[in-house]
Amino acid sequence: MTETLIPKAKKCGNCPPLVVPRRSYTPTRPSCIECVEKHLGAAYVLLTEAREGYAYRLRAVGHLFEAEDEAQEWPELHAAIRDARTRYQTGEQMPDWNDLDGKLGRVRTATVPE
Repeated sequence: MTETLIPKAKKCGNCPPLVVPRRSYTPTRPSCIECVEKHLGAAYVLLTEAREGYAYRLRAVGHLFEAEDEAQEWPELHAAIRDARTRYQTGEQMPDWNDLDGKLGRVRTATVPE
């Protein structure tokens, strides 16, 4: 079945290619810390603007989900982003950006080649 998967380059340029699902098989996407940071940053901006009345809530939730999906390699970060997303979706409690930034920084520090 893997021969039906077509690699697709991701936008950040630094991460491995995304594998496009075919015939009901969906592989886990490769994790990329830069993409996690990008999606968290986008969600932060959109949620800040949503508080001022702009209709960006749905996009922000989508970016939180993408950050969560990108962070599968790092269970603590993945769980924290998922928790932030679900709390926001169910009760519109804003994510703890300082906590997420701290976890992101720890992963980034741990993944920097020496």
